[in-house]
Amino acid sequence: MAEMSEDLEGRIGAVVDCILVDCQGDPESRALVARAILVWAAEHPDEWDELRTLCQRRHEAFA
Repeated sequence: MAEMSEDLEGRIGAVVDCILVDCQGDPESRALVARAILVWAAEHPDEWDELRTLCQRRHEAFA
């Protein structure tokens, strides 16, 4: 169960990083963005998958 939670946390973190590129926010602001993404993702699972895929591609391109 902890592995699944860590995996979800990692995926959300990657999307937050993708959205907040070059944004120097504090940890509380980052947590607010992550919570907002979670709410949105629960309501829009198809769009979440597309956004996560896009962010993954972007991350791989910069790596």
